[in-house]
Amino acid sequence: MAGRKKNANKEDLFHYLKIAAAVLFLVFLFLAGFFGFRLGQMVFSDEPLTTTRDTHVSYDLKVEKGENVLMIGIDLERHGVIESGLAFYIQSKVYKCRIEPGTYTVNSKRSSKDILKDLNQAYLDAQREKTP
Repeated sequence: MAGRKKNANKEDLFHYLKIAAAVLFLVFLFLAGFFGFRLGQMVFSDEPLTTTRDTHVSYDLKVEKGENVLMIGIDLERHGVIESGLAFYIQSKVYKCRIEPGTYTVNSKRSSKDILKDLNQAYLDAQREKTP
């Protein structure tokens, strides 16, 4: 009799563990969906960051040769020019943008997509100058 009760307790515990695992999995799926959707909004949005603020930020961005676009995005995010450095990096991959080393003045009145287009245009202009 004691063995049967012990077995029932183990089955109950296993049942509760399965329920807890299922709940945790559903919470994870919800959070992943929420943050994935939010990141997608940031990547494909044409809204500048200043639409959510009363003031705008102007920043002199210095791009060094070989600097990673993700690090540039994080720098812009840290200075309040764009909302997400990760979204900026993904946008650079989606729109196939390249950034030429140099100093650029960027402003939070423009969307991260527009800032990327400006930086890419500087790259394209530099490539045209190099080509005879």
